[in-house]
Amino acid sequence: MITIRNISEIPKSGKPVVLAMGCFDGVHIGHQKVISTAVEQATKLGGEAWIYTFHPHPAKILSPDKAPALISAQPCRLRQFAALGVHGVIEITFDKTFAQIEPKEFLSNLWKNLPTLSGIVCGIDWSFGRKADGKFQTLETFCKMHNLTATAVPPVLYHGERISSTHIRKAVQTGNIPLAEKMLGRPVAIFGTVVKGRGIGRGLGFPTANIAPENELLPAPGVYAAYTRLEESGIRSQESTSESSKPQTSDLKPFPSAVFIGERKTFNDSEPVIESYLLDFTGDLYGQQIEICLVQKIRDVEPFPSKEALIMQIGKDVTQIRALLGPTAS
Repeated sequence: MITIRNISEIPKSGKPVVLAMGCFDGVHIGHQKVISTAVEQATKLGGEAWIYTFHPHPAKILSPDKAPALISAQPCRLRQFAALGVHGVIEITFDKTFAQIEPKEFLSNLWKNLPTLSGIVCGIDWSFGRKADGKFQTLETFCKMHNLTATAVPPVLYHGERISSTHIRKAVQTGNIPLAEKMLGRPVAIFGTVVKGRGIGRGLGFPTANIAPENELLPAPGVYAAYTRLEESGIRSQESTSESSKPQTSDLKPFPSAVFIGERKTFNDSEPVIESYLLDFTGDLYGQQIEICLVQKIRDVEPFPSKEALIMQIGKDVTQIRALLGPTAS
């Protein structure tokens, strides 16, 4: 998948292009419907589907004090785009100058810079241009003038309620991971780099990978059942200790995990952490980028009267997580 910063940089293949327009924060099921509609239309035309989106999120420029925490880390967002079958992503730099472009000028720039443009797909309530004055009616009128197709995709509902990034954020922030997963259409993921911690987990007999997250949106404090996804290259599990037992690959492999998010109250440590204890795993993860896919919150964060009491509770947590995740965690 190609990622570019300007629509004029699209390779001149001569094929019809259908654009999926939007911010696509989280790439939830509703967003996926918009993108898959563009892919379907492009396929019928023998053309290419491209995503037209923005970085940073417009709200961070227009109203930074009210800007929402983004659901997905950027690498995960781009991976989701690729999985949906698009040819490429046009990720426009959104700044105050771009925000002042009038809706008609915005559309004219698309038309001038992309002669093979054949259609535009967006959500029914997508808006664009200065002060968000451009609505679907504006887009539809423009497309009719230039013999393009304009498609508005209606909202996707879950239990009668519209799926939105706002609802997903609320579910994640309150620890309702199963609900967030259903609206996302995939696991709630934390992406980041493994960094050195204080070694508290190792001292308790449960060595953890401490994560410096790239996500802006983080779940409620607590202990979670999860899968930690790693690149197999350079990693060995306790079930596979032979150096030549597995080929090196860039594929991500999931390891059942117990994940702690929050303050380590038993040690009077007020600095929030995200740390993952990978069940039945040994290996050096420092400096690696990993992805934690949460499954379910199993308890809140609480202080314990002693280190021994905490060790006992972690043992119970691990047993519960093994049971919850099934045979793969046994």
